[in-house]
Amino acid sequence: MPETLSPDLLKAIDSLLGRVYLRGRQVLYEHEVYRILAKLGIATPAHVFVRKAAQNTPEVLARLPSPRVVLKVAAPDITHKLKAGGVRIVHKDLDFIRYSFQRMWDELQARGHLPDGILLAAWEDYAKDLGNEVLLGFRESDAFGPVISFSKGGSDAEHFAEHFSPPNLILAPIDRQWAQALLNSTGIQKKYQAEGHTDYVAKIVEAGLKLSRLAVGFSNFFAHGTRFVLPEFEINPFVFAAGGRFIALDGFAAFAPRAAETVYSPAAPEGALTPFFEPQGIAVIGVSRTDPATSGNIIVRNLLQMKRSDVYAVNPKGGRLDFGGRRLPISPSLADIPARVELAVVAVPAENTVPVMAACAEKGVRAVILIAGGFSETRKNADIEAQLLAIARRNGIRIVGPNCLGIVYSGDGDAPGLNTFFVPEEKFRLDLAKPKNVAILSQSGALGITEIYNLRHAISPKVIVSYGNQLDVDPADLIAYLEGDPAVDVIGCYIEGFKKGGGRKFFNTARRCTKPVIVYKAGRTEAGRRATESHTASIAGEYAVAKAALKQAGLIVTDTMLDHGDFIKTFALLNDFEVRGNRLAIVANAGYEKTYAADNLGGLEVAQFEPQTAARLRAVLPPLVAVEALLDLTPMAGEDVYE
Repeated sequence: MPETLSPDLLKAIDSLLGRVYLRGRQVLYEHEVYRILAKLGIATPAHVFVRKAAQNTPEVLARLPSPRVVLKVAAPDITHKLKAGGVRIVHKDLDFIRYSFQRMWDELQARGHLPDGILLAAWEDYAKDLGNEVLLGFRESDAFGPVISFSKGGSDAEHFAEHFSPPNLILAPIDRQWAQALLNSTGIQKKYQAEGHTDYVAKIVEAGLKLSRLAVGFSNFFAHGTRFVLPEFEINPFVFAAGGRFIALDGFAAFAPRAAETVYSPAAPEGALTPFFEPQGIAVIGVSRTDPATSGNIIVRNLLQMKRSDVYAVNPKGGRLDFGGRRLPISPSLADIPARVELAVVAVPAENTVPVMAACAEKGVRAVILIAGGFSETRKNADIEAQLLAIARRNGIRIVGPNCLGIVYSGDGDAPGLNTFFVPEEKFRLDLAKPKNVAILSQSGALGITEIYNLRHAISPKVIVSYGNQLDVDPADLIAYLEGDPAVDVIGCYIEGFKKGGGRKFFNTARRCTKPVIVYKAGRTEAGRRATESHTASIAGEYAVAKAALKQAGLIVTDTMLDHGDFIKTFALLNDFEVRGNRLAIVANAGYEKTYAADNLGGLEVAQFEPQTAARLRAVLPPLVAVEALLDLTPMAGEDVYE
C-alpha cells in the first residue's frame, strides 16, 4: 500500500470534511484549507475567520502580526474570490477594517452572493520575482488517479502555463527522488542555486511529499478507510517570504464522498489471455452462405490460410462454405459444434451480440472477440455493453473489442497462428518470412494496418491487436501477457484514451515491463480529443497527464506517428545490439543529409576514427569522399560501397 498520512491524521481530516459536508458544501473555504495544511505541518499566514463586522475587535487584530490585513470572502457560490470582488488588502486599523468588511459584504450581497463570513489574514511581504511564487497541488484524474502539479504560481499562473510553460505533472504517490525530479524538470531550482537559496529546493520537495501523502489518502484509487476523497487540492501561490519562510497563501479544495469500490484494478493474471493467441478451437459467428465479402467469411478464410484445422463457422441457417476447394460445414449454433471452442470471433450486429455471448457461456468459450461497432463509441448501446460484460464476468470470459479488427498472431513453432482482421488479402498481407519480434497494440485497427504497411520493408510483427473500445481487455492486460512472450522484444502502442482507472492500470503494468514500450498517445488537441471520442469509447483530453505518466513509467513517448514507426523499427532491428556510449558516425549520400543529422544530434557526439579505421575506409571509398565521421558517400556510391 502506498505511503500516506498516519491513521490519526487521516481521521482528523476526514472528520473536518464530514462537518463541511453536513453543511451542504463540497468545496472548502480558505480557512478550512489552512486547517488541513496546518495538520500537514505546512505554514500559512496568521488568520481569523469572522462572520460579522462587529466581531472585528482589538483582540482579533492583535492576532495578525502585520501592518496590513487581507480580507477574503467565504461564500458557497464563489470559487474565484478575486474575480468576484471578494479580496481586499487594507491597513490594520480597526474602524477601517470594520468599514471595509461591511462594504465588501454589502457589495457581494447586492450582486446576489451569500457570504458566510470573511477571512482576515496577515499580509505576507515577499518579492514577486520568478521562482518566489509557485503553484503546487493535485487533482484526481479519472484515468490515472491523483496527479501532482508544480509550476510558476501567482495571479498570472494560468496565463504563464498556457503561453509559456505548461505545469509539470507527476503521478502520486511520489518519493523524495521523484519529488526532486518534478522540481528539476522546471529549471527553477537552477535559479535558487544561482542565488544561494539551496534550502528553497528542500522546502518545495518536502511540501510536495506531504501533498502526495494527502492525495493518496483521499483518492478513489487507494483504499485507506476515509469517507471522502479530494478531487482537487491546490495552493497558488506558495511563496518564499522574509527569512526564506515557505508559506501557503491561497488554497482551494473540492471534496466528494468516496466511491463504493476502488477504481484501480490490476492487469489480467498470467494465462488469462492465452485463449486469444493460442486457442483450441475457433468459432466464427456471423458468416454468410451467399456473400463471401462479409467480415465473417473473410475471417474464416484468413484462419484457414493460417493452416488451422480447428475453425468452425456459425449461422442459424446452417449450410456450408467453399474456400478454394475446401468445404467447411456451417453449424446452426455453437452448441452444434462437436468440439472444444476456446475462442469465438463474433461478427454480428451490435443488437444481436447478447444472445451470442450467452451461447458462448453455455459452450464454455473462454475468449471472445467482438468485431462489430455501433456501441458506446457512437454513444449508443451502452446498455448492451453492460449486459455483455456482466455475462462475461459471471462465466470467466475475456473480451477484446467491440469495434475492433481483433488479433493477428503469427504462431510459434508447431502452434498455428490466427488472423481475424477482416481485410482482403490484396489490401493487407503479412510477410511472415521477415523477423517477427514486435507486437503492435492499436486502439485503431486501420492505424495498425497503416503502420505495418509502413514497416513492411524492415519487420513483420509477431502480434497485432486492434482492441477498440476496450470493454474488457485493455493495453495493460496485453502488455502483461506479452511481457512473458520470449519472441516479442518490442511493444508499440497507439492509444487514443483510457477507460476510468485504465491509465493507472497501464502505468503500473508498463513500468514493470522489461521490454521497450513505444507509445503514441492521441488526443493532444481539442480537435484530436473530439476525434478520438467519436472513434473509440474512452476518456480522452488528458494528454498532458497521460504523457507525463507514460514518461514517468519509463516508456518512450513519441510526438508523431512517423517517430513511432521509426522507434519501433530501430528497437526491433537493434534488439541484440549493445550500446556502450553516445558517440556515432553518420553515413549519408548527400551533403544536406549529413548537415541535417549533425544539427539534430541532441546529446550524442560525433566520433573520431582510429587510424586503422580511416585507412580501411580509404581503401574502399571513392577518392572524392572525405574520410570523416560525417561520411557523405555522394549519390555516385553504389550498394557495394555502402556494404
